[in-house]
Amino acid sequence: MIRLVELNYHCHTEYSKPEEVIEKHKLSSGFIHFIKDRVDLLLVKHLNYEGGAVIEGIRYAFFKTLNRSWYVPFKTHRFLKKENPDIILVQGFVFPLQVIFLKWKLGKGCKIIAQHHGERPFSGIKGRLQQRADAFVDGYLFTSLDNAEPWLSKKIISSKEKCFEVLSASTGFVLRDKEACKRKLNISGNDNFLWVARLNNNKDPLSVLIAFEKYLAVNRRAALYMIYQTDELLTMIEHMKNVSPHLNNAVHLIGRIDHEQLPDWYSAVEFYISGSHSEGSGYALAEAMACGCIPVVTAIPSFIKIAGKYGIFFKPGDPEVLYEKLVSTGSLDKEKYAQEIRLYAGENLSYKAVADQLYRLCSSLISE
Repeated sequence: MIRLVELNYHCHTEYSKPEEVIEKHKLSSGFIHFIKDRVDLLLVKHLNYEGGAVIEGIRYAFFKTLNRSWYVPFKTHRFLKKENPDIILVQGFVFPLQVIFLKWKLGKGCKIIAQHHGERPFSGIKGRLQQRADAFVDGYLFTSLDNAEPWLSKKIISSKEKCFEVLSASTGFVLRDKEACKRKLNISGNDNFLWVARLNNNKDPLSVLIAFEKYLAVNRRAALYMIYQTDELLTMIEHMKNVSPHLNNAVHLIGRIDHEQLPDWYSAVEFYISGSHSEGSGYALAEAMACGCIPVVTAIPSFIKIAGKYGIFFKPGDPEVLYEKLVSTGSLDKEKYAQEIRLYAGENLSYKAVADQLYRLCSSLISE
């Protein structure tokens, strides 16, 4: 049986209980419940606590450390040496020095793979360290291989052959009773769009609103509900609403809600919309599709990979193209399309799908 370790170097110093950091990582670590019976699995995390535990049949080891670029957690590495793993999955690309020391400690018998979470290549000495660490990394996991291009072009990753597509974003959400959710949230009609993202320039809500205002002129029944975790551009959005009768009536600023409430919203609406210019993955997109939302999203690598043939894509920052795509949704058989999307998500975007992808890769690396 393959001995697999998932390793998070980042230390959550704000947490002193194992359950807190496990909850923090649950969205990215949901695959573990679908791979734990096929591998000898250990999760290593850093927080303001040290010790070991078995939780829901999964073995954990917890260590205290520091979030400094030049700090190497030798105690963690000594522990891992005794564990003698076959493969270590390092979460993130921002710990090159630590990865170098990890490989030196564990030796050639242990494979190291790293999961991309949207990071960009470092510059200067840290960039050179990332380039040096490449010699010690056996594989890089990207939501889309196109996300590897900045790393390949800067020669931080030496070969595209070391890059693999494994989703970093998934969900356990499923569709809830649509009509019940509509009643609960006071949503009516069948042309409802949901935004779930920050209100910043990368997410680009302003371009979405420009297109949506034009779309409302041809579809007065449409509505846009905006759930957001941060509100950098909220003042500008409120101004756009106030000066536009169409937007003022159709755009609803919901704000922050608990994550557990999101399935109600995904289930109640027909469309998920995003204006992102760059994403390493797409948690909200995967969640929305699992609940049958039709994705109207930007044509960026991670979204193209996640949404596949079901995506209605537009160029980032182009309200005119988005307007045309919004108009085109009027010809869809939304109920049939939503059902197909749910089936596609279950087969390709679920935690089980991620676990299967990862297990196949681990088996391939071990056989090599």
